[in-house]
Amino acid sequence: MIIYNSIEEFEKTGKESQVALGFFDGVHLGHRKVIGDCIAEKGDRQAVVLTFAESPAKTLGKNDVSLIVSNRRKIELMEERGADAVIFADFLQLRDMAPEAFFTEILCKKLRAKKVCCGYNYRFGKHGSGDIGLLKTLCEKAGVAISVREPVFCDGRPVSSSAIRELLQGGELEAANRMLAASFAITGDIGEGNHLGTAMGFPTVNIPIDEGLTVPRYGVYAARVTVGGKTYHAATNIGVHPTVGANDQPICESFLLDYAGEDLYGEYAKCELIRFIRPEKRFGSEKELAEQVGRDIETVKTIL
Repeated sequence: MIIYNSIEEFEKTGKESQVALGFFDGVHLGHRKVIGDCIAEKGDRQAVVLTFAESPAKTLGKNDVSLIVSNRRKIELMEERGADAVIFADFLQLRDMAPEAFFTEILCKKLRAKKVCCGYNYRFGKHGSGDIGLLKTLCEKAGVAISVREPVFCDGRPVSSSAIRELLQGGELEAANRMLAASFAITGDIGEGNHLGTAMGFPTVNIPIDEGLTVPRYGVYAARVTVGGKTYHAATNIGVHPTVGANDQPICESFLLDYAGEDLYGEYAKCELIRFIRPEKRFGSEKELAEQVGRDIETVKTIL
């Protein structure tokens, strides 16, 4: 899959496209339907996802919500769905365009879109003034095919990024993963921690949680960690280490059950959270903490 950091980069290819429109935070069940529509019957066209590196709200300096996936994880998920390319457009370049100008100048001229795909609540143009009704009208006049996805439901409620954030923060991991149709994951380069896990007999790998990423409920999880092309079962703690000196920021710390190799500092890793086991708590001593970690590991073995 090809990553373009501007609309103009794709324009230079001269290729026709089928375009999926949206921010796609989470690449959840609803987003997957839109991307599926985009790649369907594309022939020689490029199936392109047009999105942004940062949320429009953050770009405008407004109160922003946390993100469900990093851009690197978003790219991985979109590639898995079959997209040919992702364009991380500059929101400031587009925000003041009239809806009609966005459709004509960006979608038709620069992206050579022959089909556009989006969700039922997609808005476009200055102040979000363009709605689905207008988009359908513009597509009909220009001879551009359009696919609009209605709400997708999971466990009796509409799938949305806000619902997934709520579930993650409440520790309802399995329900969140069902909406995501994948395991919520924290990704990044492994950093060097304070070696407390090693001192207790449980050496861990630490993945920093990107600023702005949704932090799930503090606690211990059964997880899978993929690093160096291999996947390991893991007992993962999300939190601030209240027993041994609280951190300023939460970290993702994983003990790999079936790894006995060298240090992995600097390696890119993906930690997929599978099931919430227990909330984070303060123990009376490091000995009590170590004993609980041992029990957590046995629980993870049973689950995974």
